[in-house]
Amino acid sequence: MPTQSNNQKSKLGLYMAMGVGAAAIGFSIAAIPFLTPALRTHALPYVPATTKQIDNVFKAVKEFSREKSLTKFTSPKKKPVRLIDLGSGDGRIVFEAAKQGFHATGVELNSMLYIYSKYKTLTTWRDKPGLFRPVFKRADFWKINMTEYDLIVVFGVQGMMRDLASKLKEEMKPDCLIVSCRFPISSYKSVYRLEEELDGVWIYDKECLNNLIEEEKKTENKPIDEDDDDD
Repeated sequence: MPTQSNNQKSKLGLYMAMGVGAAAIGFSIAAIPFLTPALRTHALPYVPATTKQIDNVFKAVKEFSREKSLTKFTSPKKKPVRLIDLGSGDGRIVFEAAKQGFHATGVELNSMLYIYSKYKTLTTWRDKPGLFRPVFKRADFWKINMTEYDLIVVFGVQGMMRDLASKLKEEMKPDCLIVSCRFPISSYKSVYRLEEELDGVWIYDKECLNNLIEEEKKTENKPIDEDDDDD
């Protein structure tokens, strides 16, 4: 007959197996919001913005605005300037924008990152005169119309930038600016750039997106060679 000690060991082994199984299931569930974007046509991975990247976003906007005398971007507190961050992650850009006076909105598809941003807003944001509370939406930004925004920020990846440019060209206001971080919008010449490797920032206006760079025009207009049929 099995001894009491063997029974205890068997129960301990069963509990350990159950614990490992439960942990594995929990990990799998937690990972789903981070893995499902990879199954989409345009995957936007979550890579937290560094402090330098955040600083460069607003530094570039301010420097370009001063060059072009665009006062609404240098003094957003005087007149509400609507900023949207496409794929806002944990909300870093949105919170900093709100602190600087922008009417800031973050769009994030990852449910855990969205919940974290909302929680952080509720627990850490302090309303102050002249500042707007950050807004977060759980949504696919490809399905959001951009017509109401003055400043569009995106930390994109090279494979999606050309398609994103086509969408924004159709929807953005004439005086709207796009801030592209980490990667430029390929095939289009920026109106301002602050190149610092992965912390680089490129700014585009609507006119930029109406003009392909000359090399791309030549490529698009190049006739396709057809092989002669052998009779």
